[in-house]
Amino acid sequence: MQVYIDDREFPEKAQALAKRLQLPILTECDFRKKEDALLTWQTPKKSEYLQLSLLPPDSGVISIDFFGGKKAHRRQFGGGKGQPLVRAMGSVENGQPSIFDATAGMGGDAFVLASLGFKVHMNERSSIIAALLDDALQRAQLMADNGELDRESMQILQNLSLSHGDSAQVISEFARQGVRFDSIYLDPMYPHKKKKAATKKEMATFQKLLGPDMDSSHLLESALQHANYRVAVKRPKGAEPIAHSVQPSTAIESPNTRYDIYSIKALIASGSLQQNR
Repeated sequence: MQVYIDDREFPEKAQALAKRLQLPILTECDFRKKEDALLTWQTPKKSEYLQLSLLPPDSGVISIDFFGGKKAHRRQFGGGKGQPLVRAMGSVENGQPSIFDATAGMGGDAFVLASLGFKVHMNERSSIIAALLDDALQRAQLMADNGELDRESMQILQNLSLSHGDSAQVISEFARQGVRFDSIYLDPMYPHKKKKAATKKEMATFQKLLGPDMDSSHLLESALQHANYRVAVKRPKGAEPIAHSVQPSTAIESPNTRYDIYSIKALIASGSLQQNR
C-alpha cells in the first residue's frame, strides 16, 4: 500500500508534509484508488480546525482527536486509576512514574495515562501514524491557545510529548542525554480478535504501514536496560510472553488482556538482570 499526500486544496501544507515524510504528492503520480492510501486534510463536523486524516483504500477515515470521540469517552468511563493499564504502570515514592510509551499507535493508552496525571512520552516508529499524532497535538495546542480547553484538558496536553523513530534507539538517545524513564510501556502489534469489522480494518491498515512485528524481543531488551522502575508489556489473554531470556516478574489480568510486568528491582535481586545496566 502506497501512501500519497493530497495537494489539491492545501498545496503548501502538502509539499511540506511530503518533504518531511518522504512521500509522493497526489497530483504528480498515478493514484490507484483501490490499492493506495491518501493523507489529506478535512474539517470534521462541529469543528473549525483542519484535521490530518488517512484514507485507506479498504477502511474508513483514520485520524486522531485527543479531546473528542472515543478518547473523550474512554477518559470519562475508562475506570480511572483502578483500571489494569494504570495499575500496570506502578507507583514510585515521589508520585506517579514517568512513562515512555514505546509503541504509541493512535495514542489511546498514552492519553488515558496523561489524563490521570502521568507524564507520558509517546514514540511511534511509523512516520505516517506519528504525523497523525503530531497533528492531534498541534490542533489541541491551537484549541488551548484560543481558550477552548479547560484547565484539566490543558494539563493533559502538557503531560504528553512525542517523538518518531525506532524506540530502542530513541530510548538509548534519551539515556545518552541523561534522561531516563521510570516505566516503559510496550504494546506490540498482534492480531486483534473478536473486534468489530471497522476495528479489524483499521488494524489491517496499521499492519500494512508497519509491517510484521519482528523486533519485540530487541525492544524489550532495550527497555529492560533503560527503565528505572519497571517495564510493562501488553499481551492478549493466553498469549506467551515476548520471547526473551528474562521472564516477567508478575502479571496483571483483565478479561481480554494481560500486562506482563518486569520489575527492575526484583529482576536484579534474582540475578535475571545485571546491576550495571
